[in-house]
Amino acid sequence: MCRSPSGTARHFPRLFDMPSDGPKLRLSDLFPDFSEAPALQRKDDPFAGSYLGDGVFLTKLWSRHLVKLLARDTIVAPHIIELGYIEPHISRLLVSLTQPGDVFVDVGANIGYYSVLGGWRAWPGGEIWAFEPHPRLFPLLSDNLVINGYAAIAHRHRVALSDKTGAAPLRTFEGYEATSTIRTLSPAFVQEADRQTGKTSRMLEVELARLDDVMRDVPEIHVLKIDAEGHEPAIVRGAQEILARSRQLKIVMEFVPPIMARDEALAHLQLLRDLGFSIFRLESDGHLTPQRDDNALIQIEFSDLFLTRR
Repeated sequence: MCRSPSGTARHFPRLFDMPSDGPKLRLSDLFPDFSEAPALQRKDDPFAGSYLGDGVFLTKLWSRHLVKLLARDTIVAPHIIELGYIEPHISRLLVSLTQPGDVFVDVGANIGYYSVLGGWRAWPGGEIWAFEPHPRLFPLLSDNLVINGYAAIAHRHRVALSDKTGAAPLRTFEGYEATSTIRTLSPAFVQEADRQTGKTSRMLEVELARLDDVMRDVPEIHVLKIDAEGHEPAIVRGAQEILARSRQLKIVMEFVPPIMARDEALAHLQLLRDLGFSIFRLESDGHLTPQRDDNALIQIEFSDLFLTRR
């Protein structure tokens, strides 16, 4: 069941029961009432922007929003500076899904690229909830929501979401801040990462929180994006109450089985199914492929998942 733009509920065919080898689908095949955004266009002025000092660069997105980012970053910044976007298949899907009045949640928000797009689409009447634990990225996330006029609808939290509260070490890699993680990494992995990047990683203590606690008074979420470098299972375990009551929820989530134990990856997918979600793999061309076989899905090294209920 999904919401039409007018807010009414509609029922659609059992497309979610299609086998995993069924045809690739577009969002409009699943939800005819949602308008699919056009393909993203590169911004007109690649590399345009201003250096603000202290390692911060100001540039423009494809959507003409302004963003501040770290000049040293090698993952997010180069693409935004040249093209105006990152992950065009995810960007297009999230923009298509988010409607005025929605509650949009961005977990692992980084500099707030998706938070800004969510604010743009959820306005007016919506809310943005953004979570980013990295102390260097969080101020940029906050500034980017303010610069673009979304401060009044934004709830910004410098925490790492998990299934418990307290504190935990966040391992960070300079210039590769988007790969920061609170997962325990083997000494061999850390040594190899340091060798390949030529930079030494470091540990920062960050606050932990459960989404169920932070959003206890929020009736429901409409759109949720999670990118937490392998910590997604713990985030979902700490959000089961709000996920259960968010009956119209659509989720876009990174899924990387090689950095999880096999049992953890399978348990994660089973919990999502127990919460009522059907699982699709979001392909790089924007198509959605139904996934029915979890054992086959965990054999894929990397997937962007789209989760929705009937």
